[in-house]
Amino acid sequence: MSLVFTPHFQVDGLFPDVVLLSADNVTFHAHRQHLLAASTNFFGGALASQALHPIVLPETSVVLNIVLHLIYGMSVLRFQPPFEAADAALAALIGAYGVPAARLARSAPLFQLATSYAPYRPIDAYALAAHHGLEDIAVAVSAHLLAYDVSRVTDELSIKMGSVYFSRLYNLQQARLAALKNIVLRPPAAHPPTPACNGDVQRELSRAWAFAAAQIVWTALPSTSIGALQSAFAQAGADIVCPDCQIMLQSRVAEVTREWAAVKVA
Repeated sequence: MSLVFTPHFQVDGLFPDVVLLSADNVTFHAHRQHLLAASTNFFGGALASQALHPIVLPETSVVLNIVLHLIYGMSVLRFQPPFEAADAALAALIGAYGVPAARLARSAPLFQLATSYAPYRPIDAYALAAHHGLEDIAVAVSAHLLAYDVSRVTDELSIKMGSVYFSRLYNLQQARLAALKNIVLRPPAAHPPTPACNGDVQRELSRAWAFAAAQIVWTALPSTSIGALQSAFAQAGADIVCPDCQIMLQSRVAEVTREWAAVKVA
């Protein structure tokens, strides 16, 4: 028997009135009206009649557990279901049981579940969200794909996510790279000449900055960190002894930091 969906599982003071049986013989007690309200096809036709006997479903208990948690708007994270189970649950909800994707798109538990896979299965989680048109989830997961090599996307995944979402991921990465180049290639401004620092000395800072910027651009990733940029330009100015040049350098590094932090990540 399910740990959650037992005969004592109440919703609005009502006890369950339907029993679902998973493919691996685990029983789930649910509320007929609650399932019907979520479904557009009588829960895959399973609730078309008023039969009281257990309704046998093809999903495993792990998958059916996710299905019911999402229908009831309950978090399933404590069960730590594998990604494949979540994938199967969404396919069942939308494809078999007639739960509209638009309804699921508003589900906080689904958002939490799908984004929980982002740190270690980002491209799979992105493809899953894209396949079902779950916009907010796809956007959230895409922030974990800034360093992902899109050339590694398999034919299967590219078909699953579709051309629109594949292009969006590719364009996100390219836009960040273009923005990074525009940001770092602008050197620090020059300060007014002083007896200790003339134009020749200031050109040394510009050359050092240009060298560091060229290295960054050559090796840049859409996921390049702020710390990496700060470190690169700090090293570029390490030999600059003029305090005014150092002020201009630090000011420009601060600008780079702010501008890069403001670039869209998802």
